[in-house]
Formats: sequence, C-alpha cells, structure tokens
Amino acid sequence: MKKIFWLPMSAIILMACPKSDNEQKPTQDTTQKQTNTKTEFKTDYELLNAMPNPIEMTDLIKSSGIEYDNSLLNKPENIEKYNAEHQIALNLGVYSVDLGYANLHNKTQDAIRFLDATRKMAEGLKVAQFFDFEKIKKITQESKDMNELILTTGLGLTAMRQKLEEEKRGEVLTLMVIGGWVESLYLATQVAEKANKPALNEKIADQKFVVEAILKELEPNKSVSKHIESLYNDLQKIGESYKNISVEPQEGKPAKVNMSKDDFQKLSQALKEVRGRIVS
Repeated sequence: MKKIFWLPMSAIILMACPKSDNEQKPTQDTTQKQTNTKTEFKTDYELLNAMPNPIEMTDLIKSSGIEYDNSLLNKPENIEKYNAEHQIALNLGVYSVDLGYANLHNKTQDAIRFLDATRKMAEGLKVAQFFDFEKIKKITQESKDMNELILTTGLGLTAMRQKLEEEKRGEVLTLMVIGGWVESLYLATQVAEKANKPALNEKIADQKFVVEAILKELEPNKSVSKHIESLYNDLQKIGESYKNISVEPQEGKPAKVNMSKDDFQKLSQALKEVRGRIVS
C-alpha cells in the first residue's frame, strides 16, 4: 500500500520534516488512550508516521493554471466557532492547507491571516509553544527561501508530534490529519472541475487508498464519542463515492484513471458536504 498520510500543521509550506535516523519506529504497542476521553481511542502511530510529502497535491493545484480563489478557503474569522477540541484539531488541519495554498500562490496577506488562524488553533490545543510564529511570519513577509520555512516549521512539527504522543493525545493527531486531508482533496476537486489535468485527476483518484485507511483507523473508535462516530459516517460517504474510481498503472505509459464524470461529481459533492460540516 502506498504511503498515504501526512501531518498538516507544517505552517506555511505543508511539508513534513524528515525523521531522524535514531527515531524509534512505532510499534503496535503505541496504541494510546486519549487523555480527555473515558473510552480508549486506539491510535496507529505507525500509520500516522508513514506520511508522504503533501506538497504534491498543492503543487498540482497550483500548476493547473486555475486562478487563486480565496472564496474556497475557510474564513479565518470562523475560528470563533471552534470551541471543542475535536473542532479545533480538525480545523487546524484545514487552516494549515489553506495557509499552504495561499503561500504557494504568493498571496502574502492571505497567508499571514491563515498563519494567525493556525496559531490560535495551535494555542487552543496547547501546542503553539513548538512553533516560532513570529519568525515564520517574518519569513513569509520577506518572501525568503522556502528551505528556511521548511526547517523552521519542521523542527516545530517534530517537537509537537512527540509531545502529543507522550501525552497520549492520538485522537488530536488523527483529527488534524483528517482535517487537512479533507481540505486538500476538496480544493483539488474544486480546481479539477475547471481544469482538465490528467496528473491532478490521477492524484484525486489515488486518494481512494487514503480514505480506506482512515476508515480502518476510525472504525474501532466509533464508540469513543459521538463526534468520532459522526466523522466516520461522513467519511464513509466519501469512501462510497470512490467505489467505481481506480488508477491502473501502465508500463511505459501514464497511469489509466478510471473516473467517469458522474463518479467525479459524486465524489466532489460528498467532499463538499463533509468539508462543510467540518468548517461549520
């Protein structure tokens, strides 16, 4: 199975930092219990740590040639609506993707607004201390080399992930991943409706593996809380919309994407509805 997950909150550029050589590989024993729930939330940290670089999707969106549209993004002022921890975690993932989308299009003012939103979301989860937001903001304003952004945010990512694991807050990590994944795929489908780009269509179709893995992660956790059960049911709708979608590798040729217009519309609509409930 392909590497499929990624941790959003890589503030501006949505790039996960590389793991150190001496980092202990997660095992099945890393299934953790969420500290703020009475029922155990089973977290597969090995699955969460097997995340690829998410910049491919955002790059494909940018390279589609479709003009930047901030009306597609979650308004920063919506942060006032998110009070519960699960809402904050999901929308931290959402805002991280929106931040990357704005930054990759060189929309500095929008990027700074989304940076402020991610900072407040991080504060709500008590993980803001791991990110030097003032430095990140300065780098963004001055349009410095992206490598510096990768390094700065990457260090914070490593520290945050380790802290959440130590505190047995696997549910928070999982929800951040899901929020970011839904937002990136939502943006991709919105752009793909206007641009016929085979590479973007293939990437969208390939996410079938991701939703299958997410559902596998959430299925045993449905009894943890009503919001996990509701999210699982929502994501099942996305999974069902992928039923007839597939990608067939072809030797020496571009992969064959099996996704009819009707299949795409069903997927796009499912994503729009699920994403709408996350940000509402």
